[in-house]
Amino acid sequence: MKKIILLSLLFLFQLSSGQVSEMDLKKMSYDELKKGFLQNSKDLKSQRKFSDLYLLKAKLENNDSLRPKGYYMKSLISDPYESIKYLDSVILYSKKVNNIKDLKIAYFEKANKLDNTRDFGKAIETYINLENLSKKTNDTNYFYEAKFSIALIKSEDMGEIAEALQLYKQCYSFYKRNKEKKKKYYATYLNLTFAIADAHRALTQLDSSSYYNKLGYKESIKNNNERLKGCFILNEGATLCLKKDYNAAIDSINKALHIMINFDNKMNQIASYYYYGKSYEGLNKKDTATIYYEKIDSIHKQIKYINPEFVDGYRYLINYYKEKGNTEKQLTYLNTLMSIDSIFQVNYKGLSKKLSKEYDIPNLIREKETIINELNSINKKNNWILIIFIIITILCLIFIYKQQKLKKEYKNRFKKLMLEKSDFEKNNKIPDTNIIRESSNSIISDEILSNISKQLISFEDGKYFLKANITIQSLSKIFNTNSKYLSVVINSEKGKSFSNYINDLRVDFIIEELKNNKDLRKFTIAAIAEEAGFNTSESFSKAFFKRTGIKPSYFIKEIKNMKETENQIIN
Repeated sequence: MKKIILLSLLFLFQLSSGQVSEMDLKKMSYDELKKGFLQNSKDLKSQRKFSDLYLLKAKLENNDSLRPKGYYMKSLISDPYESIKYLDSVILYSKKVNNIKDLKIAYFEKANKLDNTRDFGKAIETYINLENLSKKTNDTNYFYEAKFSIALIKSEDMGEIAEALQLYKQCYSFYKRNKEKKKKYYATYLNLTFAIADAHRALTQLDSSSYYNKLGYKESIKNNNERLKGCFILNEGATLCLKKDYNAAIDSINKALHIMINFDNKMNQIASYYYYGKSYEGLNKKDTATIYYEKIDSIHKQIKYINPEFVDGYRYLINYYKEKGNTEKQLTYLNTLMSIDSIFQVNYKGLSKKLSKEYDIPNLIREKETIINELNSINKKNNWILIIFIIITILCLIFIYKQQKLKKEYKNRFKKLMLEKSDFEKNNKIPDTNIIRESSNSIISDEILSNISKQLISFEDGKYFLKANITIQSLSKIFNTNSKYLSVVINSEKGKSFSNYINDLRVDFIIEELKNNKDLRKFTIAAIAEEAGFNTSESFSKAFFKRTGIKPSYFIKEIKNMKETENQIIN
């Protein structure tokens, strides 16, 4: 029976795949599916088809060694957030089969995606996992790539320049020794030289910055690397600006800017305009400085991102237009600055403090003075304010009491889940057809009832409910019956609708998996939902709460705490 259901599911999947309806999936090898994926690099729809087929084949054959490759193919054609979810699955199954090569690739790709989505903390955590794994396996390539990537995030995105510089220098020693061995090593050596020069400049260690700028400039010419040559010229221009040699700085930036435009490097164009502005500001040419600072804003509007280093240009524009009495532009740039501040709250703590000191606190002081003046003129309303305060306090206490009560209920529901077996784990029995007949008031024959019930047991045992987008119509075709009969049996035998029946099976399955699989607990809710067969994390969370009375995030948090406590007791 399992074999019949398996082949039926394969056939249904083929039909849903459009152009491959005549293919015999069972005869297609993994290499053929992979080849089809690679050969259709410009056809996303076809790539999705081949990756889906590859992954489904691995799942249905329980081939854990090839499941990582299926998930990896899915990650290559997905947006960054979906890609992270698939890479989590690559990590899980690579660990399961001890595939170190795929595990390293997945760590590296996931960290890159997290970096691109500005989740810097998790990106660093993932790079550290890669670094530790590479150290254990003596893989210097990934070890230093991970270390370099961590340093870049710390320097470019988190403002931790001094810490980054130490990491840069550790990497620099390795790549300098080995730069002649591989072309890739030489390119990384050049990038590290620039990173070190840039870090020294950011720390106002200007002579050191100039040393590495000149070294990197010579090496980039030797290596015929026009892009990095422009970066070293620009960085030296910035260094000269900080040395207050403004005319020399402008000359260097003139040489660098056209290279940045040719390579469409928006961030370095911003850097060029910023140091133009700083140089003309130093020469007391305020109007010219303003032109270049406004060019920064123009690019910022295009790319929706700016490095913390260049935000000071907005301060200049605010003060410039304040002096000019142009309140409209003053307000425009102040609003932009506040918008940038809200984005930087998590990742750029130092800059946020600066913005709060220069803009938020003065505004709050002025607002406070206004409130005090208003209160002096409306003393009669003080009693009302007191009454409102008391009411709010009472409401808060009621809210806290209800939250505590709800928290206790959640705790009890969690304990109950941990103690009892889910329906998924309980033994299936072929139900009494007479009972089903009586409860359904149906004229379905005993043979049909018995046959459907047996197929439902096989369906549950084979965990085919984990397949996404399964419907009562598709399942009735597999069972060679009609959807009405199937619905009657499920309603009578299981006491629930088809959708609730499927959702409950999935939830019960994932509960047992979470109890026993510590790696699964590290997944995002979206990744866990996909493992359980749900299309979205929202539908999964809703079904989980309906089944258990608690949210999946709460269940995972509590089970982690419980396991940690058990480990502490054992140790």
